[in-house]
Amino acid sequence: MALTIPCDSAKVATMDEYLEYVRKKVRFADLDSIIASAPMLRSLANNRAMVLERMNSAVVANFSGHYLRSAQAFELARDKDFFVRAAIWPPASSVATGRIYQEQFSYNVAHDHNFSFLTANNLGPGYDTDLYEYDYEKAVGYVGELIDLRFIEKKRFGPGTVMLYRASKDVHIQHPPPELTITLNLIWAPTEVRVRDQFTFDVDRKTISGYVSGGEADKRLSLLRMAGILGDDQTRGLLDQISKTHPCRRTRLAAYSEMIRLSPGETEAIWRRATADPSAMVVREAKLQLERLAT
Repeated sequence: MALTIPCDSAKVATMDEYLEYVRKKVRFADLDSIIASAPMLRSLANNRAMVLERMNSAVVANFSGHYLRSAQAFELARDKDFFVRAAIWPPASSVATGRIYQEQFSYNVAHDHNFSFLTANNLGPGYDTDLYEYDYEKAVGYVGELIDLRFIEKKRFGPGTVMLYRASKDVHIQHPPPELTITLNLIWAPTEVRVRDQFTFDVDRKTISGYVSGGEADKRLSLLRMAGILGDDQTRGLLDQISKTHPCRRTRLAAYSEMIRLSPGETEAIWRRATADPSAMVVREAKLQLERLAT
């Protein structure tokens, strides 16, 4: 389950000190090593001026994409194997008055992440969160799928604690805080984890309700849709290669679909080939499409 690490320290660290510590001390394949680094993240979070300094640098750089990851996330530093970001959590009053949309900030939506991260409160009172867990490896991955989603606990994530979330295992619902809150995240993910789906969940029905938008998978699927609309014979060959080799199952499924858009006369043959895909989700969709063709 997501781990809460009591860590109430007054020490203040600079970003350079923190990056040097992580490079030398943290082994991302070793959970104990990651947990042991929590006090240092707490010390960085105590550096209240640091986020403002980095934000000012982004303004000087004309809102460089290196800094702005989304409306909510602001990248502070990046290294070869990890990066550090700030996440901004507008208060409940801003949601109630419509000044911000809760969807932009993942409020009140159960979701997982395809990366692991440590998180600490940098500013404000923190937020309440509902914690669940599930087994990604046992999920086929289609919308509406019934899964073994287990409720763990409700938690107030505020000053004095650090939390560890595991990629594709921990699910949480974040609720708007009473006042503006900023958190710092240490994020890491091997390549084989980053290509996984990120899901949203219906916790009452214990089903997958959708996919988290705005991630790398969405960018790939958008490009493939464009390829299916504008493509030529060369594009068809590229899509064929992607359908055979790409590690992301949704990307392979999109490649099959866009090949059909470019070669509608081969629809049945392409879906039959897709039934041999290593992903149960792709196989399921291919069989459904073949059943529709047969009716």
